[in-house]
Order: sequence, then C-alpha cells, then structure tokens
Amino acid sequence: MTAENRFGDFGFAPVVGTYTPKFASLMPETSIAGLSLQSQYLYGGFRGESGAIYVLERKFIGPMTGGCYILHNAEGRMTLHEGSHRSAKGEMVRTIAPDSRRWVAKGMLSGPHEESIDLFITDDDLQWDEGSLISLRGSRPTLGAQFLSSMREEPLAYASQPYWLTGTILGEQVEGPIFFDQVYFRHGSEWKEYPYYTDVQVVWNIFANKYADGTVEFGNITKGRGRWGAGIVVEGTTPLAEAASVGAEFDVDADGYVTGASYDLGAAGVWDFTGDPNQQLGGFNKARWGGYRAQGGMTRRRGDDREVVTGWTWVEAFSDRMKDEELVR
Repeated sequence: MTAENRFGDFGFAPVVGTYTPKFASLMPETSIAGLSLQSQYLYGGFRGESGAIYVLERKFIGPMTGGCYILHNAEGRMTLHEGSHRSAKGEMVRTIAPDSRRWVAKGMLSGPHEESIDLFITDDDLQWDEGSLISLRGSRPTLGAQFLSSMREEPLAYASQPYWLTGTILGEQVEGPIFFDQVYFRHGSEWKEYPYYTDVQVVWNIFANKYADGTVEFGNITKGRGRWGAGIVVEGTTPLAEAASVGAEFDVDADGYVTGASYDLGAAGVWDFTGDPNQQLGGFNKARWGGYRAQGGMTRRRGDDREVVTGWTWVEAFSDRMKDEELVR
C-alpha cells in the first residue's frame, strides 16, 4: 500500500453504485475515468439435480483465454473436472457490437479432442455452449454493480452484471447465477501483480439468490485495507444497499477458509455469509499465491426469512490480512 498520503491518494476509498447494463457504454476501446479495460471474467455456481455444485470460471484478456475451469463436488469435495483440459483456449474469434459480445472457437491448441465454444452475451441475455461440457441459457435479472477507487497510481474501476441460467453442465441439469465482470486498472499491469490483490483486498464476496417468488437478489461486497470497501446489493431494479464503507467480521478455520462472515452495510442492514466445507476450491487456489483462498457458500440478509430456491456465493479471501486488520471474531 501507499506509505503516505499524497495528493491524489484516497486510501483506496471507492465511489459505489448500480448501473443499467448497456454494452454500448462498455466498449473495450472506451476508457473509464482514464482507465482501460484489462480483463473480463465470467464465473458462477450452479446446483445440479443431484445436489452437486458446479463452479465455472473463464478469464478473457482481449481475445485470449486460458480455458474454462470446471469444478464440482459430486464426490463430496470440490475438484477440477478433467473436462477443463479439453475446454477451448488460446485466441478466439471475437465479435463486438454495441449491444452484444460473442466469442467463438473451434479448437486449435489441444488437438481433435478440444471442445468448441460459442459464448453470446447481450445486455439482457446470455447463451453459453462448450461442446459436451456446457450448455446454458438465461437472462439478466437485476441491475449491475459498479465501483471506482480513485488513486494517484493504483486506480481501479469495476463493473459486474449477473445472469440467471439453466441448462446442463457435464450432462446434468443445473440452475444458478453467472457473473460477467469488467475490470479496469493501470495499463500494463496484471491483476495478481496489482496492489488490490497483493496487499489491499481482505475479502471479495459476490452472490445471487433466487427466491420462491422468482425474485433474484444480487450482491457484490468487498472489504479491504485502508478505506477500501464496497457493499452493493440489488433486487431487480431496486438497490437495497450502496455502501462505500463496509464493516466486517470473520470466522476462519485452521486452513484459512472463511466459515462465517458478517458484512455491515450501514442503514441497509447486515448480510451474513455461511461457508460450505464441501465448496472449498483447493485446486483453484493452487494456481494462485499470497494466501489466496476461494470458496463457495451462501449469503443472506440478516432477518430475511424468504424461501430460497437456490443461491450461490463466491468468496475470495486472505485470512492473514483479516488477522492483521483484527477482523477475526
């Protein structure tokens, strides 16, 4: 972190809010507060008819992608499925329009067994096909979440919009949320070399819940060192929370995973996370460093007793930083 306050430094404090997703305002060549688009992420969690949880994650840097992580806990522990190695990777044919994005590849790096991909996203809908691995369809149920952290040398702009999908993963019928993130930061940097990953971030908690009446709740909550913290929760077109300051407390196990957390978003209320020991993404964590832990679970607004059809939370946490900041209960 910055050692002293200089002109233009604000302790990583963000401006937060919701937005109406329009790809016309998210064109890759368009800068946001002087920042250029560095990477895009597509990730989410699904519950299958068997009760198993499936987690998907793809990262795009321009037209390039390293493939799709497919993790599942069908055998009780979250593991990387071998189909991940067959997912399309490398350079893709990218079609950018004011109201849509499309990535298509027929396979070129892994030989004849590599799966094809056809990913088509509009302002309101998402279709994702990867051969025998993935076939998902759905629409966007809420507004998006955004924040901007204005710093002299380490700024960050972020936008995330959810889609609620049904279809199949590895042949099983599933349902759940996908989050499509746009990340803007200093050109020439890589995320895991940037200070938000290397030092500032304590936790990043993204979730969506579908209730029995069909309502979907989407939330994006971050807590970090300094003044970094954003709590944005929305249902449909109604923002429930737009907090630029987040109070947080954590319960952590011996392996650094979060077993429980509470996020105080001020007048909007408190949201509680409950970790699932069968959704600890050990294999995913091995590809990262710095004490990073990713896991799944459930996030609920305290006092909200509505029936949940299904829901999923993605948590990225650094438990050593929680202890340093005295946030462990």
